[in-house]
Amino acid sequence: MKLIKKYLSNTSPDDAIFWCIALTFLLLPTGTAPPLIGIGLACAVWLFSGRFTRVISVVKQPWFRPVILFVILPWIGLIYSRNLDLGMDYAMKTKYWIALFVVAGCYLSEKRFFIFVCALWTGLFAGAVLAMIQFSGLAAPIKACFLGFGIAHTLVSMYLIIGILMAAYYFKLATARMSKIVLVALILVFLFHLTVLEGRSGYLIFVLVSPLVAWNLMHGFSFKIKALVFVILVLSLCLSPVVRFRAVDTITQLNENREKIMAGEFIPKMPRFFITGQALDIIKKHPIIGIGTGSLPEFTREKGSAVAHPHNNFLYMGVSFGIAGLISCFWLFWNMFARSWRFRETPVGYFVFSTCLVLFLGGMFDTQILNTGTLLLLSITYGFLHQLDGASKGNI
Repeated sequence: MKLIKKYLSNTSPDDAIFWCIALTFLLLPTGTAPPLIGIGLACAVWLFSGRFTRVISVVKQPWFRPVILFVILPWIGLIYSRNLDLGMDYAMKTKYWIALFVVAGCYLSEKRFFIFVCALWTGLFAGAVLAMIQFSGLAAPIKACFLGFGIAHTLVSMYLIIGILMAAYYFKLATARMSKIVLVALILVFLFHLTVLEGRSGYLIFVLVSPLVAWNLMHGFSFKIKALVFVILVLSLCLSPVVRFRAVDTITQLNENREKIMAGEFIPKMPRFFITGQALDIIKKHPIIGIGTGSLPEFTREKGSAVAHPHNNFLYMGVSFGIAGLISCFWLFWNMFARSWRFRETPVGYFVFSTCLVLFLGGMFDTQILNTGTLLLLSITYGFLHQLDGASKGNI
């Protein structure tokens, strides 16, 4: 304990914030509460050290403007919400955007950022090893159907795919053979975990981003070799009995419920069609300001099922806040994509680009901006845009 106190007394606030953010990345794949503890510690140091005075410089940045709209809309939507309890719960999630300011004010070099990535890889690797043990039958899952640390597959799939993309990126940069072997091993372990999860959206997103993985793994090789590796990556999904079962079951359910799907009825095993249809119908009827924060259950209950959210970032923003909601969501992701694309050859830029791509695609299948883990990741990653501003000035 004395050693810990001595270390803390000799640690600058900036270093303390850095290590707390690293802890957050380490704990991100383990659940909801652990990473919140990590970022909470970072926020505490940021607040009590006076680093919060740097907020104004961040708010003045052009890339911050969509965040303002993104944050205030849920509170405005409470004015005409038909479900204030759920609406308040959704509006309170805007507090996670504080992480943006904490990260934006953290000094980073490429070496320090690599620690963040290694922390994320470590958390993902631990979860994947645990999933291997559970899949082999040597230990029972912490939560049924969710191998690993027991968090929902819609979340851990996003983390795993980002981990794979970053491992492939660093593989392209690596020169030592052992480094390349370790990075390929990480990709294989993460891919195994992805394929034993029951998240169909995770499979689809991996297929969509696997050309980037193949491109980095086969950097310097011909296009034909890259295309071959892409095909191998996609076919590797089929090696998993879980993936094969989910694919066959999905086709079977679609065939059995074709008429109900076309009629827009609620189907317990395949509710997405009903949810999407209802959300689009509400947007059509309330295109200007939407129906308010958390009001969707009140509109869908009489149609067959009370739906909390439409399992889609963009439908959620459109249903809740109308045109302004859709603009804010697309504006936010466009800002991330456009700015990170300019710096995609840098580690921070490629991480922002990868996370933006994965969360954008993932947002088509789940309301990621309402899930604590992915919302926290989005906020942290958006804060890295400030680091890219520094890169443009030669500071990173």
